[in-house]
Amino acid sequence: MAWLFLIVGMALLLLALKKPPVAKKEYLEAFNQTQFVASMTDQQAIDMASLSDRNWQQRLQDYWLRTEARLGKQAKLKLTGLLVGFSLLGQYLNSTFFQLPSLEVEIAAVVVGLVVTLRHLQHRERKQFEASFPDALNMLTSAVSSGESITHAIAFVGDKLAGEVGQEFKLMAERLQLGEAADDVFRKSCRRFPYPSFQFFVITLRANLSRGGQLKEVMSRLNRLMFEARAADKKKYALTSEARISAKIVCAMPFIFLFILQFINRENFDFVMFDERGRPILYYVLASEAIGMAIIWALMKGVRT
Repeated sequence: MAWLFLIVGMALLLLALKKPPVAKKEYLEAFNQTQFVASMTDQQAIDMASLSDRNWQQRLQDYWLRTEARLGKQAKLKLTGLLVGFSLLGQYLNSTFFQLPSLEVEIAAVVVGLVVTLRHLQHRERKQFEASFPDALNMLTSAVSSGESITHAIAFVGDKLAGEVGQEFKLMAERLQLGEAADDVFRKSCRRFPYPSFQFFVITLRANLSRGGQLKEVMSRLNRLMFEARAADKKKYALTSEARISAKIVCAMPFIFLFILQFINRENFDFVMFDERGRPILYYVLASEAIGMAIIWALMKGVRT
């Protein structure tokens, strides 16, 4: 029965993950089909690959640099502390609950802990970017409207805006003032913030520097588009909040029950956790929980407003 439930769960997972292809960055792809600027190194004005044409080694290096920036000062020391902490946590969990080969449990604890921590840092950085970038666009639009050049407008944003977005704008202005090619400056900035809204902003600047145009109007439209996207995301989270909380409670219940079981019936707890005959029950619980949460996560990601 355990194998039957596992096979059925995997089949349901595959069905949940099989979704019709959704065009991402639709507003960028629509421009990508028609907009060309011949003077920009013979590339399309809306060409996402031109902003991130990197091999896997360079991408890995960029990811490490972004991770260092997310960790802040003494990033290597913090990363070492995380590795040691997750290893000790794995040893404690193994000695208390699993009693499996220690090396495998420690490696699993380190890998899972690092993945969760890095994704949390990435999510936090994106939230900070989405909170600061509209202010940068408003300040840039105001500076351009007052007659400032694009370079001076970027420098103005970098001087007045705090946080990582302001630091990046300040760095962009310094590079442009030193005579570095605009395309190279923008590519480096897109590696720091590889988000569609920032890439579209960079593409707009590239096109304006090359051919000119109504930069104020385009910035206003981009800001409005970001506002509408944030409103849609908040609406989606509000509509799915009850389901997400229910899923978290259902996911936590088996583990809470196992934790309580060691106090109310130690014999059954030892049988499930440490006896070879009871281990399939534990493996089934873990596998079914993982499959169920994966299905729920896929369904939540597929919600469109």
